[in-house]
Amino acid sequence: MKRLLKRILFLSLLAGAGLVAFRMLSRRRKSSEPYSWSPAPPRAPAVQVEVHAPEPGREEVPAPVEGFVEAVHAPDAPELETGLRPPVAPEPPPPEPPVEWSPEPTEASVSPDEEAPATTDAPRVESEAVPTPEETEAAGEPDFLTDYFNKLADTADEDLVGRLAGLAEPDLELGPKAPEMPLAPPLPLEPATEPPSEAAEPMSSWEVPAAPAPPPDPTQGPSELPESLEAALTEIAPMPIVPPPRRTAESYLDEGNVYFNVGQYKLAIERYSTAVEMDRELVAAYYNRANARTRSGDFEAALNDYDRALELQPFDADALNNRGMLHLYRANYADAVRDFNAALGIDPSDTTVIVNRGLARLHSGDAANALQDFREAVAVDGQDAAAHYGASQASAVLGNHDEAIRSVARALDLNPGYAREAAGDPSLASLQGDPAFLKLLRDSGAH
Repeated sequence: MKRLLKRILFLSLLAGAGLVAFRMLSRRRKSSEPYSWSPAPPRAPAVQVEVHAPEPGREEVPAPVEGFVEAVHAPDAPELETGLRPPVAPEPPPPEPPVEWSPEPTEASVSPDEEAPATTDAPRVESEAVPTPEETEAAGEPDFLTDYFNKLADTADEDLVGRLAGLAEPDLELGPKAPEMPLAPPLPLEPATEPPSEAAEPMSSWEVPAAPAPPPDPTQGPSELPESLEAALTEIAPMPIVPPPRRTAESYLDEGNVYFNVGQYKLAIERYSTAVEMDRELVAAYYNRANARTRSGDFEAALNDYDRALELQPFDADALNNRGMLHLYRANYADAVRDFNAALGIDPSDTTVIVNRGLARLHSGDAANALQDFREAVAVDGQDAAAHYGASQASAVLGNHDEAIRSVARALDLNPGYAREAAGDPSLASLQGDPAFLKLLRDSGAH
């Protein structure tokens, strides 16, 4: 602590010495710095003042000269032995008549012992000069700064603070030194969370507390928990861990239906296959995958899916109808008629299955039974355009010209789209060239 105070005092001493040197240089610059001037209107000539030493017991104050900046005594600066005193404002001299003035240097009358000052272009007035430190030392006068530092060197450390406090004003008398206040002891440390054991020695209030323990290293594994924390954890009931929900076979089935409805049959087949892998008894997955494979042209795989769906659910009329259509596309007419009969055994009023069986019979060469199927379908649903068109085909094959024209006219009236198919249908070859048939095609927009 004492070494720290000495360093602070030494730095303060250097700062004070710099302040004193700065003020002395400022006074010296003011008294010795030449003017910089510019030509001005003619005015009264400069007054030459003869400098001489004052008589003992008498102080003479030089008269102020116009344009001369006199040294000002700062009240808070130390009074140096320079021979200058605060100026006294005398009465201004009487005005003199103006004369022409030329900026030629004038020589001031000086004493024989002094050197003539250097002349400048500006007019200057000789006044009492401030002696430099070198001149003062040569004249044998005491140097204030040297004496002051010598005194500080002989001063004890206890009085150094007071000396530095009066550095700016050396003449200021310092009061008695304040008594040193004892340092207050540091505040006692807060007690730890757990009270110290009885065997532990009490820590002195002046001892420095130990550094906190470093954080645990995560690579070293979990540390042991305090007994209080373990006891609290045993009272908490463990929460059951709920695994995230798994996707079901039905969810993949629904996703496959979305792809099927937008024509993405490959993606639909993938979703249906995932559903089948998750649930081997899911009939809808087999049935829908068979439909998607039929649309994509994979007829053999589609037939296997229909067979598997009908094994799991034999009385599925839709599966029987679709498998019958697959047989019809592959020209397996007997198998197609067998499946259509089975479907009609489940639902005899389904006109779609009746028309499909009539087509199977028509393509197999049984036009008469086919015409009976088409007439039955029309009897059930007179708005079925497919039943009317099938009746026209069977009637044309059988040579019933009038019934064929009536049936095709009714079919085109319900669905004009059949006109393009009728124009090139080989079953209606007997109607080609008939004016009534051609008029029906023109009215429907076939040509």
